[in-house]
Amino acid sequence: MKSHPQFAVIGRVNKGKSSIVSTLAEDDSVQIESAAGTTKVCQEFPIRIDGRTVITLIDTPGFQQAPRALAWLNAHQVSAADRRAVVQQFLTTFKNSDDFVDECRLLQPIMDGAGILYVVDGARPFRRNYEAEMEILRWTGQPRMALINYIGETDFSGEWKQALDQYFSVVRQFNAQKVSFEDRILLLQAFRELHEDWREPVEQSIQFLQDEWQRRQRFAAHRIAEMLVEELTYYHELTLEPYEKVEDYRSDLEVKFHEHLRKREQKARSDIEKIYQHVLINKQEKEIAKPIFNQDLFAESTWDMLGLSAVQLLGLGAVGGAVAGGALDAVVGGSSFMAGAITGALLGAGSVFYFSTNRFASIEAIGSYLQGKNIVRIGPHKNKNFPWILLDRALLHYFSVRDWAHSRRETLVLQNDSGYVGDLRQSTKRELTQIFSTLTKKAGKNTQEAQIRLGEIIGELLLHDSKKLNEAYQKD
Repeated sequence: MKSHPQFAVIGRVNKGKSSIVSTLAEDDSVQIESAAGTTKVCQEFPIRIDGRTVITLIDTPGFQQAPRALAWLNAHQVSAADRRAVVQQFLTTFKNSDDFVDECRLLQPIMDGAGILYVVDGARPFRRNYEAEMEILRWTGQPRMALINYIGETDFSGEWKQALDQYFSVVRQFNAQKVSFEDRILLLQAFRELHEDWREPVEQSIQFLQDEWQRRQRFAAHRIAEMLVEELTYYHELTLEPYEKVEDYRSDLEVKFHEHLRKREQKARSDIEKIYQHVLINKQEKEIAKPIFNQDLFAESTWDMLGLSAVQLLGLGAVGGAVAGGALDAVVGGSSFMAGAITGALLGAGSVFYFSTNRFASIEAIGSYLQGKNIVRIGPHKNKNFPWILLDRALLHYFSVRDWAHSRRETLVLQNDSGYVGDLRQSTKRELTQIFSTLTKKAGKNTQEAQIRLGEIIGELLLHDSKKLNEAYQKD
């Protein structure tokens, strides 16, 4: 027996073996192709927690000549008691030949002590020709579990279960493309029952995974809070010679300021993807009517669909001193990015707004050096909906990445529906509004206390799985 449980993932070609391995091991490097026989040799994929391997999955080639192999076994058996020995004799006979190559490769790790995870496609009907490979697996005498995977829309799981129950002690339904953390835990709990010697190590593995899941949630909440603080307190300063005018640097300042915000958001996203083991995730944008997920942070449709509505912001008192006639325009803006007219100019040492709305940042002269040099600052971001949009985007990204199965190879595109924050309960919105307001006033100052509380609130939000964040976080 190995120091930790090992499972050979067995099945016919193109029935989802590699997808199962990729999902369970959280490894998006596993090769998954539509062509038959992608897996040519056995490959080990460990499930690791803090560098410790708790379970190893072995991706194997599919059966190619199971009926012929079973006929050979039957011809050499004496009684049921010697079947495992006959399987070993089969390996000894053919492992160095050109015959039964795939059968020898997949049987070797089983005979070395690995448990069996047999995968079938529940979207296709059961056929009697599967019985030969299931019978061969029974001959090995190793603990066996069957997984009914789904690669299509039809469902033949009923007839599959009737057949599989005759050969496997545990039969489970599993969708490698839509698996949740809870699904993985349930599968491990089934592993635990397969062999008495595996009970304790698998139980430890389950506990390690549950602890790791909670750690990931805490990290993500901290990282999102950190990103929000960075974005809401960021400013850029420029020192001008006495003869220089701020208008000469207007475009450059604008680009640098907003590019910094985009990069900080992208860095936070990348960190969260890494902690959920998504190294090769494909995020290229698909053409959709109103793309949100991968579009530019300041594209107009983002502001139209995410964050809080103008009415919600007004209800929270987030507009501040905007005059009644222009309050809504100050909240949501009137024109798309780069289309607003520059209406202000430096007014002594006062503020100058780049755009005709409060959607963007302000620029101000904040002092002077010797010899008449002026210091000009752009930022922090002035728009009251900006932190809500950042939070909405962060939540949309987090839930999408967290729930994205590692076996999926298509592009991750967020659905173009509404975000989360508009449905938070009013008391949560009010507290977040206060935190956001505090942060925007603390550029260059200590923000640790506000960041800690912000992380705690976000941590509570990340505990909820549903689109509306659970009934406890609905509107009052």
